[in-house]
Amino acid sequence: MSRKPFAMNDTESKSFADELEADFFDDMQDAAEQELERLLLETGGTAQQTHSSLLKKLELYPDGSFPVSCYSLYSDSSWILFKDKYGSVTRVSFEGLLPDVAEFKKSFIYHLIPEYAPFGGIRAYSTTKSHSSAFRILDRYVFQDNHLSGDAESFSFISSQLLIRALDKAKEASAFTHYTYLFHHIRFWLSLSAQQLLPVEHRIFVSANTVDTPERRKDVIRHFTGSLSTWIPFTEPELKKLAEYAFLWTDKGIPLLLKAKEYIQSNGLDQFNSKTLTRYQEDLELEKALNLEVDGEQILTLTKIPRKYDSTQFWNYSWLRSYKNALDCVRNGIYILVALISGLRASELEPLKFEHIIKGKDGRYQLQVTRFKTSRDPNHKGDTSFLPLPVFIGKKIEEYKQLRAICGLEREGYLFQSNRSTKQIKKQDSVRVERITDELEEVLGIERIHTHRFRKTIAEILINRSERNIDIIRLLFGHASYAMTLRYIGRNPYIVQSVAHAIEQNYIEDFTDIITSVKTSSSSGESARRLVEKIAARPDAFSGKQLKVTIFTYVSHLLSSGEPLFIHRTAVGSYCVSSELYSSPNLPPCLARRKEVVTKELPDPLFCDTACQHAVIVDKAAKALEDNVIFYQHMLDNASDTLSENSKTMLQQKILENSRHLDTLKNNKSYQLIPTVEAQA
Repeated sequence: MSRKPFAMNDTESKSFADELEADFFDDMQDAAEQELERLLLETGGTAQQTHSSLLKKLELYPDGSFPVSCYSLYSDSSWILFKDKYGSVTRVSFEGLLPDVAEFKKSFIYHLIPEYAPFGGIRAYSTTKSHSSAFRILDRYVFQDNHLSGDAESFSFISSQLLIRALDKAKEASAFTHYTYLFHHIRFWLSLSAQQLLPVEHRIFVSANTVDTPERRKDVIRHFTGSLSTWIPFTEPELKKLAEYAFLWTDKGIPLLLKAKEYIQSNGLDQFNSKTLTRYQEDLELEKALNLEVDGEQILTLTKIPRKYDSTQFWNYSWLRSYKNALDCVRNGIYILVALISGLRASELEPLKFEHIIKGKDGRYQLQVTRFKTSRDPNHKGDTSFLPLPVFIGKKIEEYKQLRAICGLEREGYLFQSNRSTKQIKKQDSVRVERITDELEEVLGIERIHTHRFRKTIAEILINRSERNIDIIRLLFGHASYAMTLRYIGRNPYIVQSVAHAIEQNYIEDFTDIITSVKTSSSSGESARRLVEKIAARPDAFSGKQLKVTIFTYVSHLLSSGEPLFIHRTAVGSYCVSSELYSSPNLPPCLARRKEVVTKELPDPLFCDTACQHAVIVDKAAKALEDNVIFYQHMLDNASDTLSENSKTMLQQKILENSRHLDTLKNNKSYQLIPTVEAQA
């Protein structure tokens, strides 16, 4: 059922807070389990390696003068592994380590490069880079904390007890990733050593069963679930790859495939049982109609095999297999679009059928979704919601449905089922989004394409306002402006939830600090006045668990108005609360100092000016304001003879503005109208 975030009484608000908290926990639990499953896949496998390419290369080139990529040698102090078409370089470094530890890191990271990974599961160089950065965790807890230099003798001191102590210590670290990555790297190290893939001096002789236990894995999952950033957003190059793939197959590929389908049906080519056509002379018209290419990508390929029987020459043509492959690519492109704009879990995407895409009389589309994880239905029928679906995507799904209306490919009508499979789907959990993401990872070279990352990506874009990524999102939604996209997203509670969650992760400390400051002490500024009024109207909503719902409703309001959120501490101990992009000549004070033309930029908190209407001045900023007044007055008193009239006027204005805020902080007691309740994250 649909929810309107502003139509809740106190009881409903409390219930909604509990529901949100449970939903977030379930989401993170699912993400943690999926992520750890992938990490474990990378660090061990059932297949035994019979030889080590690294050992053979080191035997031939003891000085390491052999390539690890097109750009670097093994002996180099850093490796360039990949350069993409956008000019981005993926590099791993071995600097800043003890010499022997650096050599160990090379043999370790070598086996985390896609081409050389012994257990599979690694397809992207970005994953190699992530593991290379995380090697510092292994270095810290195993080598540095135990005063090991990394030479052959120090490796002999590494025991199961030492590794267990290191894991226990990493678990207590403030950074959640330390425990997970250390477990991952120790497990990988044990596997490489057991299968004799590392140089002898880099192996550890510890039984994996003493460290990699079922209890330890469960503990890592529990700990990982508590991480604030279980999944990271897609990077800009990754998002571009996904968008380009989606547009290639949906925007450019579908029209060509529809023409091919029309040709097939109008010529009765789909009526042959074997779908293999025999021609006694080359059929150039058929070849032209069913060999399709877009932007250098082969969309459809007509298979042509010359045959000869006795003295008779003939040709066999077949098209169905390639057509099915093309439809799976279209399906994958639609998955990217739907996953990005809906924010749904994989388990909520898999049951979708074409009948769940509903077109209204006004030409707009809705997506009917049944959610089971957060359902309170005692019969487990789930809660049904209707999400707005961009017209562009709704039309592409309709066209995809037309493409499947041939040769029985409609089958059970699931949106994301395979077109290549002929197996009947008797239960919906046979449709696996995971198979789609595996295909996309293989084709695009992007690691860990998971539904959670789509939701995380759009949330991070909305709160961090990366302009180039915003353009991608705007195009994906088929909107003429970013404001239209924001208003659309504001009607999707699952995306708003993810934005609220992202704000909780990124801004909760600052947001809570602002709320606490304006509730318990004096404040100054237009933005501060508005916040006080909102809190005074509903004080209970800005405390305890209700704060999460307050953030949710606040974000809902901003998104539905076409405004994302921006909160940052400033250099003077106040806060900047703004949701605008600024362009010359209409600039806030912090951007007015720029000499170049400013186009669509967020405020710069490092150069905050207390005269700005977006500044929230709280009581703790009083000392900074006093210092400012003294500083500016000192300049005016001691350098008045050398200052221009413009400079004097500016200094006087600065003194006036800071003094005005100081006076307001001393005399403004509006916060006393608000019951004192501690604000908590």
